[in-house]
Amino acid sequence: MLEDRAAQHDKQVVDKFHNPEADYEMTTRDYIVRPSADDDSGAITITLPPVAEAKGRFYSILIRDADGTNTVTVEDNNDDSENWAADIPFDGPNEGAVFYSDGLKWAITPLGIRGVSFTSARTDAGTVIRCDVAQLILTGASATNMAEAVRYSLFSNVRVGAWANAIVGVIDFSTAGYVTGLAGVVCAELDMPGGAVPGGSGTYWLFEGELNLPTSYVGGGVPLALMGLNVWGAEKAQFDSAGFLFDITGVTSGDGDFFYDHTANAADGFLKCRINGATYYIVLSDDTAFA
Repeated sequence: MLEDRAAQHDKQVVDKFHNPEADYEMTTRDYIVRPSADDDSGAITITLPPVAEAKGRFYSILIRDADGTNTVTVEDNNDDSENWAADIPFDGPNEGAVFYSDGLKWAITPLGIRGVSFTSARTDAGTVIRCDVAQLILTGASATNMAEAVRYSLFSNVRVGAWANAIVGVIDFSTAGYVTGLAGVVCAELDMPGGAVPGGSGTYWLFEGELNLPTSYVGGGVPLALMGLNVWGAEKAQFDSAGFLFDITGVTSGDGDFFYDHTANAADGFLKCRINGATYYIVLSDDTAFA
């Protein structure tokens, strides 16, 4: 029986490899596709095989050549996939994804450089449009473990050029985009427990920043800061009149509280902070003539 199966396997068609340089519609046997787009070809489109016919199969699509103009876009076959959010454009080499069909829907996993891009025209109310989700759910209580839902690290033991960032977040409203509510490039939300925290355990921050200067560090006076903020653009002067350092809402005034709206003295208010474990108050004034 095993011998018969082995003999039958030897007679099967070898999985196909294809490297298209023009629009291409995949067959169910095009398991490996390496498309290229350049100035000669222009932008090209790769069409996945019918999702039902590809049930149970994986397809690897990795871009060999592309750029911001000459893109490679992957689309499903005549909109046959359930919940296909949008066609996927790739605009650089070594970007790509692995596509798996369950017979009804394509599941997509980034391949190579994580450069998957989605376009969505959905406008229905109450819908949050996402292109990626990482979720960690802890179910075991511990006093010693540590948890991270996602970690991005950049390592370099050589000189780096103009800038280096482990994480970059961008919202680009182009020429006509805007938001009717709130736009935040990074959103941090900390939901405290609905009950009492046992023994007042822990310290809770929305943002944690750590600057490590090891024993062997010799800075030579290189500037260091715990936060750097920069306003730029041709119309940056508008920030001078409309901008704020902080926009804090939801607080009420109280003596010794986070915010104290105090008008009895020259200062008009205070913000509470902690430095090396000691509490201090930042003096506030609602008059530019404060002295």
